[in-house]
Parts: sequence; C-alpha cells; structure tokens
Amino acid sequence: MKPDAEIIAADIGNTGMTLCAMRGLDILATIDVSSSADVAQVRDALGAADHAWPLVVASVNPRGLATLEQAWGRPAFAFGRDGAVPIENRTRTPEQAGQDRLVNSLAARHRAGENVVVVDFGTAITFDVVKGGAYVGGVISPGIGLAMEALHQRTALLPLVRISENKPPAVGDDTVSAINAGAYYGTIGLVTNILAEVVKTYAKPPRVIATGGYGAHLAPEIKGIHETVPELTHLGIALAWAQVHSRTA
Repeated sequence: MKPDAEIIAADIGNTGMTLCAMRGLDILATIDVSSSADVAQVRDALGAADHAWPLVVASVNPRGLATLEQAWGRPAFAFGRDGAVPIENRTRTPEQAGQDRLVNSLAARHRAGENVVVVDFGTAITFDVVKGGAYVGGVISPGIGLAMEALHQRTALLPLVRISENKPPAVGDDTVSAINAGAYYGTIGLVTNILAEVVKTYAKPPRVIATGGYGAHLAPEIKGIHETVPELTHLGIALAWAQVHSRTA
C-alpha cells in the first residue's frame, strides 16, 4: 500500500467505536467513544480530527455508523455498503459476514500468512478462520462483559459487576469476586476449548492472533494464542482501503 495514504479508520462495534488517524499502517492518533453516544457527543470527541482525510469504516452497528456520519458532516466509506473487503469469502452466506471479521482476516493474513486464526475479544468473542488466504467462517460466542450483564439481568439478586483489571482468585470470597472468577476463568476455558477444536481443522497448526478490548487482559492466559495485536482491525481497514482505492483511483 502507499506509505503516505492518510485516512481516519473507524471500527464501530456494539459497545464502542475507535477512530484512528493513520498514515499507511502507522497510527498517529486514537479517539474512543461509546457506540451509543449521540451526535453532539461524537462531534465533541472528534475534536480537531482532520476532516479532509477520508473516513473509512468497518461497522457492525448501523446506528453508530449513522451517528458518526452525522457528526462527521458527510458520508463515510463503509465496507459492506460502499465496497467489499478485498478478501475471498467462502462462507455459505457471505453477505452475513461482519465487516470487522473480514478486515481482521485481511490484516491477519497480511501479518501471518495464508493460514491464520483471529480471536477477537469484544462484546462477542469471535474466531475468524483464514485458510489458503480466504475467509472460510468461524465461531461466535458471548463475550465476558455480555456474560456478566446476562447474569445480572436474568437473576433477581446478582449485581452487575465490573470486570476485574487484574487476574482474580480462582475462588471468590464474596458475590462480586465469585462472579469475576466465573467470568474470567469461564471465558479462558471457553476460548481454549473452541480454539483447540478450530486448530484441528487445519492440516498444520496456524498462527493465532488475539485482538479486541479484552484481548490483552485474557490472551496471555490462553494456550495457543501467539500474539496480541490491539490495532488489528484498523490495520485491516487501512489495508482494505488501499487496495479498493487503488482500483478506483
């Protein structure tokens, strides 16, 4: 890709949106804002972001995308709506694949080769499977925060607990620490077991990359994850934009 390509890359998830000012694959500045923020709040968060740069988006949240475009003042280039992520999609229903999963797969392929797995620790925990350079599917399961919210919402007495920033003890000595232990070790067990099954589908063990908001917190405890790349989605957006833009330039 062109080393001087300048964009605002936006990853809009179910919980938050992260915008990065990028030159090539270098991240120059980062803005985080809630995906449920209103137009005024997003506009304030954008501050002095350079509106002359293209706003390029991977979104799984239509409302968040609409809010961002209103705050930006003009339409963005949104993958899925305005152009396809340039990776072969071999799934049975390719139109249903999340754009974040496709750009993650593109970035992982660029970083690690044609056989790679991405574990994205977001609102949902997703496993993106790339084989022979193509996105072939994956796994979707509830994320750690979603599990804790469900415990609170679907029970009469259990409180809504903030996720511990540190590794919790395996045995909680009160309700809050017990929930933290269950969410933390339960998520590690879930990812470990799913990842082991996914890796079995490859002829040779693939490289495994973690990303997402809880990736740095949980990935070090999970056998089989080789590295954590927090900026993977934004790198994928930049790579996808460079390829798509070069075709239309």
